Amino acid sequence: MDGAKVLTDATTDASAAGRDLTGEVIRSVAAMTRRQPAEITGGTRFHQDLDFDSTNVLELLMRLEADLGIEFDPDTFGSSAFETVDGLAAHVRTMLGA
Repeated sequence: MDGAKVLTDATTDASAAGRDLTGEVIRSVAAMTRRQPAEITGGTRFHQDLDFDSTNVLELLMRLEADLGIEFDPDTFGSSAFETVDGLAAHVRTMLGA
């Protein structure tokens, strides 16, 4: 699969249909930053608004891999898809084939 692979197990659904992926990303970001989910929107920027550095981005991607049952391609870590919550959610949605 281009850019990522979907891990297969009994708890992983390879489809994003019916899932609130933006909400799932927001919940993961909120847990990681110890903020309330209501403080984070789709337009929240990782670097400018949350002061993320490359280590924080990697930590978030590992958290999302565990939470969503996906695997990010390391070549996409510098991608502009990781500028905002909406961008990351769209990237995950594409990875899941929605």
